[in-house]
Amino acid sequence: MTSASKITGMMAAPQRSKTRYSDINDGQIKSTSEIAALDGLMQRLQETTWSGQNRGVHQGPWERSLCMTLLAIDPDIKFHRIAESLSAPERQMDRVDFMNTMANLGFRASTFETSINNVDDRVKPCLFVPDGEMEMPFVILPGSRIYDGEQHRMKDTNGKRGGINGKAIKFTPYDESFEYTSKFMRKGTGHSWFRALLTRFSGTIWQILATGIVLNLIALSTPLFIMMVYDRVVSAHALETLPMLTAGVMIAIAAEWMLRTIRSHGLSWLGGRLDNIVSNRIFEHLMNLSPSYIERAPIPSQVARIKTFESVRDFFSGSAFLSVLEMPFMLIALLAIAFIAGPLALVPVFMMVLYAALAYITWQRVRVVIRLAAKASSARQQFALDTFDKLEDIRANGLQNIWVEKFRDLSGREAMAQFKLAWAGNIGETLGHAITILSAVAVVYFGTHLIWDGVMTTGALVASMILVWRVLTPFYSLCTMVPRLEQLRNSIRQINTLVDIDTEDQANRNSARPGHMRGRVTFINAGLKYEQDQNPVFAGLTFDVKPGEICAITGENGAGKTSVLKLIKKMYIPQAGSIRIDGFDIRQLDYGDLRRNIAYVPQTPEFFYGSIADNIRFANPLATDKEINMALEQAGILGDVQNLHSGLNTKIGQGPDAISLPSAMAIRLGLVRAYLHEAPILLIDELPNSLLNDEAGQFLHETIIRAHGHQTVFMVTYRRDYLEMADTIVLLRRGLQPQAGAGPIMMERLKKMQW
Repeated sequence: MTSASKITGMMAAPQRSKTRYSDINDGQIKSTSEIAALDGLMQRLQETTWSGQNRGVHQGPWERSLCMTLLAIDPDIKFHRIAESLSAPERQMDRVDFMNTMANLGFRASTFETSINNVDDRVKPCLFVPDGEMEMPFVILPGSRIYDGEQHRMKDTNGKRGGINGKAIKFTPYDESFEYTSKFMRKGTGHSWFRALLTRFSGTIWQILATGIVLNLIALSTPLFIMMVYDRVVSAHALETLPMLTAGVMIAIAAEWMLRTIRSHGLSWLGGRLDNIVSNRIFEHLMNLSPSYIERAPIPSQVARIKTFESVRDFFSGSAFLSVLEMPFMLIALLAIAFIAGPLALVPVFMMVLYAALAYITWQRVRVVIRLAAKASSARQQFALDTFDKLEDIRANGLQNIWVEKFRDLSGREAMAQFKLAWAGNIGETLGHAITILSAVAVVYFGTHLIWDGVMTTGALVASMILVWRVLTPFYSLCTMVPRLEQLRNSIRQINTLVDIDTEDQANRNSARPGHMRGRVTFINAGLKYEQDQNPVFAGLTFDVKPGEICAITGENGAGKTSVLKLIKKMYIPQAGSIRIDGFDIRQLDYGDLRRNIAYVPQTPEFFYGSIADNIRFANPLATDKEINMALEQAGILGDVQNLHSGLNTKIGQGPDAISLPSAMAIRLGLVRAYLHEAPILLIDELPNSLLNDEAGQFLHETIIRAHGHQTVFMVTYRRDYLEMADTIVLLRRGLQPQAGAGPIMMERLKKMQW
């Protein structure tokens, strides 16, 4: 029985046996089966995910309450799901970490205000957090039982009511189809993903709009105050009315300040929440897209996708969004102008038409220039990344000057595109400013005639001028923001397009989950293309590898040897034919279960910032430190790791305190991952000859021999000693029909071909 099956069986104990109670005293009891399951799960986490330097910090009430909650909700939960979902395993858990872990596990939280003894049976099992600064968790179990995470014991309410007040948190499996942003719901509403997301914030948006209406009404107080001063105070020499008018306008200014503060807070919150939700969703979506889709896109475009929302966030939290929101309310100011100045209101109406025409013309010019600038910027970033990735080869071949010239050319193209974009925006801004000045001149000109005709007063002219500025300012801002608005439109369109692409989870929602995988792999006329308009990498590949057999894949460089391994892992999907594992077409298999049943040794192992133990446990979260040390010894690097300043806890990857691993040591750590991953299928990509000739290679050779009959092994190699071990050999050559057959027969063919 594997470690995973052991823990699964241990966690299922509460279902298989009746609960036994002992130590009953003052309502405190101990449920031996549930407490034992909890202790077993805690111990397993201490030995694996919480091992190393942080082992001692994970003995708190939130860790115990998390384990009890999961056991109560799903006694058969797989241990690897818990290990993969833990939030911040490097520190002691708190309430936020608890909630994040439950969210990572796919549970949705619903909160109810109640007392600890009054929790409805329909809510159980649930988490209960008392009110107050000290958040000590309890787990309310079915019946009258309560688990105290602080005291690590069971309690029985004995039918008592009341008790301490707090919040009961019910966790239910998350169903995305009922979210406003799900494809299921959007089919009914017809909304795009981003538009559906804004529905979630409709309350905040309506609050901002309502605040805007009141602010625009209050804003009328200043021009009306000036008009009254001119017409009632200055003209009539009635200074006694000035204090009352001043007091009134001061009250209006104070109210305006308060409302603007409230609106600014709402806008900042809206921008922050949108930034958090969209950025996380984009990153999560990219992580779950098909690997073949991700590999086709260059790194700068992937980074650009994550940064796409920055322009959207800046728009919603800045003055641009305010200008858009205030446009409908300009009708209030227009009505005020018409009321105090009559036909003078036609001047801002005419200017609004001019602004709209200018904005449209500017947008027509800008939208093309923006796309060209984006492509030029992406090309320069891609070139820079490729340069730093291959810097050693560039220097070795003396190509620095050529590369500098190429970079100068790409930078010049980007600079010219950005210049054209800035020029188009500046033209719109300049013409918009001219329209604003023209409107001021027109108001004074026509207003003067209206004063002489007795239609309006001097104070009304001054007030009208202020109101005209207020009406036209958002339209002027619109003309200056045309480039930003076009970038915003493109960003939202890219976000909508990205999230509408099915992830592997969505595409495999109804996939099969075979219980025990034996390891039989069959290719039936399989063909693969990297791009639809390219020639196939290979076509008509057919072979059958039975459980426990060894398959060697050899051939020319670029013939698709590594791609065969990726097809088995469902990293690629064949465009022709089929691939079957234990009789199931891989299209029908759940990708997560499939990949967990396949151990993989890549040509160049990738390591993330973290300890060596953390990176090794990516292959098997259940591995203990003892098992890791055994695997390190098998790979021949136990001594090297122990000689490091922090041993298994030494930081590697890209980080401030991380060390750089030699390539040979990195490849051996890749072997360690494979040794720890007890999978029915083992895939080994082509390894350096220097490694295969030393102690690690000798142990790998012995490991493959011992695995024969127990583990299906695929190995990319050209070495005769490994080819002779194979039950099946696959030969791939560019532009030629793949060949596959029994090992001895294929070895004879290779000898005749002088391979």
